[in-house]
Amino acid sequence: MTAALSTRALVAGYERDLPIVRGVDLDVKQGELVVVLGPNGAGKSTFVKAIAGLVPIHSGATALGSLDITAVPAHQKIRHGLAFVPQTENIFGTMSINDNLLLAANILPREKRARRIAELYAMFPDLAARPSLRAGQLSGGQRQMLAVARALIVEPSVLILDEPSAGLSPKIVADVFARLKEINANGVTIVLVEQNVKAALAIADRAVILVEGRLRHEGPAATLADDPIVAELYLGARREPKTVTP
Repeated sequence: MTAALSTRALVAGYERDLPIVRGVDLDVKQGELVVVLGPNGAGKSTFVKAIAGLVPIHSGATALGSLDITAVPAHQKIRHGLAFVPQTENIFGTMSINDNLLLAANILPREKRARRIAELYAMFPDLAARPSLRAGQLSGGQRQMLAVARALIVEPSVLILDEPSAGLSPKIVADVFARLKEINANGVTIVLVEQNVKAALAIADRAVILVEGRLRHEGPAATLADDPIVAELYLGARREPKTVTP
């Protein structure tokens, strides 16, 4: 079965001679929710930004289903079904909620825009309650929901999010992640970069761990939560050798 999203020997970074992502192979199945973990500086955000077309790819390939999207410009990838929600600057704070959605909907045929926005308001009732409110006045969690709603406007097959829990309280994180799980259950494949390991593993099907730009470990999210290798790779902890009592 063709993966919903895949990378092959992906090398990427802002400078050709200083790659941050160093040969990552990843397959994400249709309908999966995969979380990308790793210590600070591991290349997680650079990895997903490279897939989204926001960081130069120096070698290797990315594909959406059977379509090679390596050289597709970032603004065109959404037309092929790939949506990306960056960690910051993911909404227009001076515009209203409704205008944010209208702007995102411009990519759709005119006759579909109102219907799709209505569907998203049904999905995100907090946004529907105050469509004329300036987006900059929203809470952190509501801003993330607006950013996700904007990304979903074209009904993407794959949604990538970079640190959606950053700066949010534990309760709001739980609300945001619960909504992402609902979106995934409705058929959208999700790749999620996260530092909140516990919360991310609780909703993910599978996790991969990047260390120094390389994929070092992966497995089912349910088993990785208590895996000592995760602590070693993610936190830099060292497993102590067993001592034998004479």
